[in-house]
Amino acid sequence: MSTSEEQQMELLETRSETKRVAVGVMLASLYAVLAVIPLSTFIGAASIISFAICIAPIFGLVLGPVRGFVFGLMGAILATMLLMFMPFNLYIVVPTIILGPAFAGLFVGLSTHQTSKAVNTIVPGPFLTAIYLLLIIVFFLVARLEAWLFMTPYMLAVAVALGLQVKGIEFDLEKEGSSKYLQFLPFIFLGAILDHSMMAMGSVFLLGLEAGLFIGIFPLMLLERTIATIVGTILAFVVLTILKNQLD
Repeated sequence: MSTSEEQQMELLETRSETKRVAVGVMLASLYAVLAVIPLSTFIGAASIISFAICIAPIFGLVLGPVRGFVFGLMGAILATMLLMFMPFNLYIVVPTIILGPAFAGLFVGLSTHQTSKAVNTIVPGPFLTAIYLLLIIVFFLVARLEAWLFMTPYMLAVAVALGLQVKGIEFDLEKEGSSKYLQFLPFIFLGAILDHSMMAMGSVFLLGLEAGLFIGIFPLMLLERTIATIVGTILAFVVLTILKNQLD
């Protein structure tokens, strides 16, 4: 390859990276804005879960695991700063949730391929995601075994991650028919659970919430995750469709 061709390749790579950073900043800003809007206000229940949970999986889908982690964390930090002007700042009360969108971006990004390259090592992304979720389940059950029902969506997420490792479902926006849209569902569902995992840990180990409370809010949690999965799937398709040329 000639010097001019190498320079052209470097220029294209730089432009591509600049575009991805710009997309990451936009997603982080959108996450922060949606963190102000309570999700359960729209389903007639008292809750502090926000619509930002719908954005968390998109960090990994659009940006991949590394950038997904970085900009997911940026989004949570921006949300923390923005909520300083609100009467209640959940990110201060339960600081572990700042890591929620970062882990969602990381593990959703890893789960989009059967294997990923990390530090010159090939790693099974969906399998690592399943291990992380299993650790969350174990930690929770050790502390609140009576509330084991609360972990059933996490157990389903483990099954989904392992299924992705076996099936090897990968994104292709050129697909035709219903599969073009349905391919988003497992990743968005994983992201919704992953984002919530740090709230679950904070609720147990920082706030010390009792098992009875987790059992009581279980139906609401199911409804929230269902809405987050549906809305997140729609948002992910719209975002990826609009930004497809920018991310190529």
